[in-house]
Amino acid sequence: MTDEEREAVYAQFADLQDDREALLDAVTDATLHALRVPVKLLGYQYIFLGARYILSRPSNEHPTMLKEIYPYVAVRVSSNRVMVERAMHYAICCAWKRADPDIMYSYLGLRGRDLKNPPTNVEFLYLIAERVRLIVGDPEGEERYQRMKREAERRFGLVFR
Repeated sequence: MTDEEREAVYAQFADLQDDREALLDAVTDATLHALRVPVKLLGYQYIFLGARYILSRPSNEHPTMLKEIYPYVAVRVSSNRVMVERAMHYAICCAWKRADPDIMYSYLGLRGRDLKNPPTNVEFLYLIAERVRLIVGDPEGEERYQRMKREAERRFGLVFR
């Protein structure tokens, strides 16, 4: 996505400021496009629904993939949990192969060795959800994002710059 395209997408968000749900949908969709997640794959829709589910929860709740997110998405798309998990993982792997390192850094804060292997489904969904919360504006967003980065660095060895 070029800078002009990105500015055009953000200009569209100005019209959606009154409708928070439509704004969250638009920003989530634009983020997935920027990260080059292939739209034609079912995993795109599943990642979108999973990220929106995380965004719909209160900021202090952290839904788990197996118990909450996969079953929620599976019910919404009339599938099962295993198919949702596999489709998400495949879409993430495809996006990771097509990824531009500068975009990954600017959108997710990942750099260097972090770009060699794709993140897990839960890491990817939470990184997208946090990015969307920062764009849309969440009063607790910046503080929560910094805590999430510290936790990811501690637990997974991810490096944020």
